[in-house]
Amino acid sequence: MSTQLTQLGNKVFIISITDQIGYDHSGELFNLGLYKNKLNDPLDKFRRLRITREFLKVKAIDYVLDFRFRKSAVKEYFVKKLLYRNFKPVYMVRSSNLEYYFPKNEAATRLLFKNDPVCVLTERMKKQVEQRFGLQRVHVIPNSVQVAHRKSIKSKTFKNQYIVTAGRLYDHKQFDKLIAAYAESELPEMNIDLRILGQGPELNRLQKQVEKLQLNDRIHFEGFVKKPEAYFAGALFFAFCSKFEGFPRVILESLACGTPVVSTDCPTGPAELLDGTNGILVPHQDFKAFKDALNQLAKDEDLLQNYRDNAKASIARYDHQEVNKLWKAFIESLKEK
Repeated sequence: MSTQLTQLGNKVFIISITDQIGYDHSGELFNLGLYKNKLNDPLDKFRRLRITREFLKVKAIDYVLDFRFRKSAVKEYFVKKLLYRNFKPVYMVRSSNLEYYFPKNEAATRLLFKNDPVCVLTERMKKQVEQRFGLQRVHVIPNSVQVAHRKSIKSKTFKNQYIVTAGRLYDHKQFDKLIAAYAESELPEMNIDLRILGQGPELNRLQKQVEKLQLNDRIHFEGFVKKPEAYFAGALFFAFCSKFEGFPRVILESLACGTPVVSTDCPTGPAELLDGTNGILVPHQDFKAFKDALNQLAKDEDLLQNYRDNAKASIARYDHQEVNKLWKAFIESLKEK
């Protein structure tokens, strides 16, 4: 996103609140995580808030895209009063689990955010925010990926064919459910492996699950992969069964590589991307149907090829150039307020 906004002629600054910089970016990076002490106590948090406000003042920031989790109404009150006073925040919502981004108290949320723009990823998320909190300034700008001018990708190949999945190894991603469905499917007997890209706190538990299933030679943990496109391009298809999402970029990236997707219909994202021409969408949390879909796509070469042929075209509206138009129009609308 920093690259997209820079390409539109904006001067972009990134404030990272944790000292974990894992991706390429454009613009100027301010690593606020370097200022955090070991205690991370209230006094330290207030100190970092002052540092951030000074940075915003010195750089003469016009708009702040706020990606933070915002669970505490009290904290958000002080952030608005002490940090965003004289600045214009845009509250970003990146998951259908709205409790990440808004306090549970709906009246407090309505009072805190009623006058500020909120930017979500899908129309379904927009409807959720409007109905639950009564907020009116809700805008939809989806994730995007380079489709039209994507360079050919050298596929990652291994001894066996494989399906792939990717994401942070957190509980709500349900990689344990995916592993169980894969183990019960016909794919291991067909010499089709499962490759999992990502790292996170669930890794040890997932490795023990694989060991218990005696599938160490079939299920491979690849760790954090900075540029996963080669894995996506080389896979038979991408598998996904998260409990909830926003607008999963990994599905976009897979389809942009011409690789079909099997996914559960978690809220939100997969249903917006899988239109019946590029993969299989099964009911949310229906893991029997998910397993059956793995079998179906692994065994039906004609269907797999048909999905491959349609994958890129199916997400043309999410190409960077198309979504950049939405960003440009959104930024222009902010100037009018």
